[in-house]
Amino acid sequence: MTIEAPTSTLTMRDVAFSYAQAPVLRDVNLSVAAGEIAVLIGRNGAGKSTLLRCAAGWSSPGEGRVEVLGQPYGVADRQLRRELVLVTDTPPFYDDLTAREHVTFVLRANRLGQREAEAERLLDTFGLGDAADAYPSTFSRGMRYKLALVLALALRPRLLLLDEPFGPIDPVSARELWLELRTLASTGGSVLLSSHQLPEGAAPDRFFVLDGGTIVDEGPWAGLGTDCANTLDGLLRSALESAESPA
Repeated sequence: MTIEAPTSTLTMRDVAFSYAQAPVLRDVNLSVAAGEIAVLIGRNGAGKSTLLRCAAGWSSPGEGRVEVLGQPYGVADRQLRRELVLVTDTPPFYDDLTAREHVTFVLRANRLGQREAEAERLLDTFGLGDAADAYPSTFSRGMRYKLALVLALALRPRLLLLDEPFGPIDPVSARELWLELRTLASTGGSVLLSSHQLPEGAAPDRFFVLDGGTIVDEGPWAGLGTDCANTLDGLLRSALESAESPA
């Protein structure tokens, strides 16, 4: 089955999700276009990680609809899952595979062995080249996250979902990651990432503010400037103040 290239890579409509009857997401509506980088911001516990898991098909919404590449889950699940990657804040690895063996295994499992040279470049880009024959269990948290990024980027997904990608890694690697995300977007890939911080000078295409499990503000980033720390803080504060103000 061939999946056509829609205008929106990811669409969430009226999505709701609960853990043990405790609501986490409610009436979530968002759309990320092809070639777009969108940032999801919100306070701790706002539901950002759960939203990403629902977007990736790891968790099933109790209500609403999630579409990836114009297809709802259940229509072309297997093919859709090859088109998207979610990197969680604590990515898992096999105990008996080195970093390089993880790369080989993941690429060959996806019939993408021809991208091993690209993966080697990514290992070097993120400072893992000299540690590629070591086991991830010996890595720091930042190194483990960078290995997960290498695996994800080497797959060149059409939708890349990242949970707090800049928190665990050093500033140099954060800037390199941003450049890689821009390269992915330039080829039509889409990125939705949750974050409390962005590399200096980074400018996403769109932003979404999540609070209380729902989107309370969204819009284009253009015109907001490149002072990322103050911009993210200002967007969050403004959205929360507006949401708390009486109608």
